[in-house]
Amino acid sequence: MKPERLALLEDELRVLEKATEHLGYSIDRVQALKDKPRWAPEELERFESLASRFSRLADLHIQRVMRLIDDLELVPQGSLLDRIERAEKRGWIAAPDLVRIRELRNLIAHEYVEDKLHELHLAVLELAPLLIELTPKVAAFGRVLIARYGGLGAVS
Repeated sequence: MKPERLALLEDELRVLEKATEHLGYSIDRVQALKDKPRWAPEELERFESLASRFSRLADLHIQRVMRLIDDLELVPQGSLLDRIERAEKRGWIAAPDLVRIRELRNLIAHEYVEDKLHELHLAVLELAPLLIELTPKVAAFGRVLIARYGGLGAVS
């Protein structure tokens, strides 16, 4: 196991945990607004920040940290769905929930229709807690890998 890969995982876990804190902060800032039928521009800006932080955390989990963990465990990359199913097998999150998170992240990246934004932001508020609950599970698993393989030195 290459020490630089383990160091990268430790760095990514710190980024993941910080991004989780930021998402939690955004959730707190919009919680009282969720039942309003319309949002003022400054309230909408809070929801846009929430959506951005949700997307960032989803990408960190799925595209960076889970991929890196698979790499460290010498698991063939496979498809995105393979990675999602491995997350479920590891006990981190139900695969259908992670699929919904990924689909919502994709909608956020491509949604420009203003009349759909309200619905999209409420969906983010509904799924964001699942991402927050995912972080400590992934971080604990990652740190076990670091502890397990950290003492092996530079093995290729």
